[in-house]
This record gives sequence, structure tokens and C-alpha cells, in this order.
Amino acid sequence: MGLKLKHNADSILEHEFQAVKNGYDPFDVDSFLDEIVTDYVATQQFLLKNDKLIENLQRENTDLKNSVEKLEIENALYKSKFKSVAENDNVSLANIDLLKRISALENALYKLGKDPNEIK
Repeated sequence: MGLKLKHNADSILEHEFQAVKNGYDPFDVDSFLDEIVTDYVATQQFLLKNDKLIENLQRENTDLKNSVEKLEIENALYKSKFKSVAENDNVSLANIDLLKRISALENALYKLGKDPNEIK
């Protein structure tokens, strides 16, 4: 959403009021100042809305950074676990694949309401 104002700094500085006998036309000055006030109110509302948006985005950014930190720690833990698995001669990739398949089958049994530990 863009901010639409009736005036900018140049139009305010260059505005010329109609002269009357004792100075400027009060109606002309009042109507111009009313337009300026309208612009200020719109600007203030725009800034308040954007300040809230910025605050929400900063909070979300902080939350996401914290999540990334947690995931990096978790990733480092998994790397260290798999490093020890890869270094062990007794463990092969085939064994890891079998464990993954067993885990998937157990999860499927749990979803069906069966406890895999009770199957005989």
C-alpha cells in the first residue's frame, strides 16, 4: 500500500496564498492547512502501521534465527552420530537401510493401532 499525499515539501514551499486587503485570505490559508493536516494524519497512520509491521518482522526474524541455531546444533549432533557409525566397520549402509525400513514398518503398525513390541 502506497502513501498518497496531496502535497510534498516543494508544493508546500511554493504555495502562494491569495492576498487580500489586510494580508492573506483566511479561507485560502485554512483550506491549505486542512490539506496539510490531512497529509500529516495519513503519514502518521502509515508510519504506525509500518512500525508494527517492522516490529512483527523483527520478532519473526529473531524466532527464525533461534530455530536455525537449534537446527544447526541438532545437525551437528547427527553428523557426529553418523560419523561414528561410518567409522565403525561392523555397520554398513545396508544395515542402516534395514533399520530405516524397520522404523517405517513400526510407524505404520502404530498408525494401525498395533504395538510392534507385542507381535509374536
